[in-house]
Amino acid sequence: MQELQDGPISSPLNPMSPDAHIQRLQSQDFTEMEEALGGWNHRYRQIGRGAFRGRLLLTQVGAIGIFQNLWGRSIHYQGVAPEGTIAFAVSLVQTGEARWMGQPMAFDDMIVQPKGAEGEYISASLWDSVVLTIPEVDLLQRMADITDADPVDMLRRPSLARLSKEVAAQVRQACMAYLRTAEQHLAKPDAPSPLPEMAKSTVDLVARALVSSRPAHDPKLSIRRQRRLVANVVDYCDDRADQPIQIHELCHELEVSERTLRYAFQHVIGASPLTFLKRQRLNRAYRALHKAEPGAVLIKQAAHNNGFSHLGQFSQDYKQLFGETPSETLRRG
Repeated sequence: MQELQDGPISSPLNPMSPDAHIQRLQSQDFTEMEEALGGWNHRYRQIGRGAFRGRLLLTQVGAIGIFQNLWGRSIHYQGVAPEGTIAFAVSLVQTGEARWMGQPMAFDDMIVQPKGAEGEYISASLWDSVVLTIPEVDLLQRMADITDADPVDMLRRPSLARLSKEVAAQVRQACMAYLRTAEQHLAKPDAPSPLPEMAKSTVDLVARALVSSRPAHDPKLSIRRQRRLVANVVDYCDDRADQPIQIHELCHELEVSERTLRYAFQHVIGASPLTFLKRQRLNRAYRALHKAEPGAVLIKQAAHNNGFSHLGQFSQDYKQLFGETPSETLRRG
């Protein structure tokens, strides 16, 4: 459900930038947050228990996107940034553990997602962030102007840029100043706006921060293997979505020990295999119920299609995860 002055607000930044816009959204539905980001090829799954609350402040200045993104529950993100862009994310608030590409993410770390690369993020239970999407050609030019190192080499694959506290604070301050100005522009949309120049200076600061950081480009081989194992398990279970999850049978089919499987999921995801796989299936049921017309999809059918044979237990697990019953999701959709 969208909230806030009858829904999103959008306005041009100024007469000199007709292709620049601001949009604001508050939502109780993580799938609406997902769909609000046009140009992204991604998927959200809620894995933190309780009713979701989220907020977006989207701005687009020419080809540069800068937005504030708040998730009030832990979200599993998988996806690719808009075509031709490199995505960065800086935390404003991070409550609890977070993982980017299977690696623990500290508060001062900056997410780096290169052009065309799929990223995977397990957010903290509360994550307020600023995300930037910058055209690759522009960023490479800015980096080449300030370093003799090959900027392409710094952006080979998704990574975490380990920013110093001072540099991280500078990036946050610049982003927050930009977002405050965007909020002010919504109140006075006809006034001249400094946002285009602020966007360029923020991009310059991000480029300098990346050059001065200690990028963790290559995760340990063990982490890469664990991520592959988790992905194989998820694919295996997705192909058998209507069947109950049997960990011992799954391990037998994939020729891996239960201990190895548990360790991989705990390290990469932060949850046991059974817990995570069950929440994946609950998310599939949520989407089916949310998109259906009331009466068109039976709750029992959604449960059965995702391997839940006991309707009472399904409803209990569902409410624990999403903070509402399956019938409430169906009515709200």
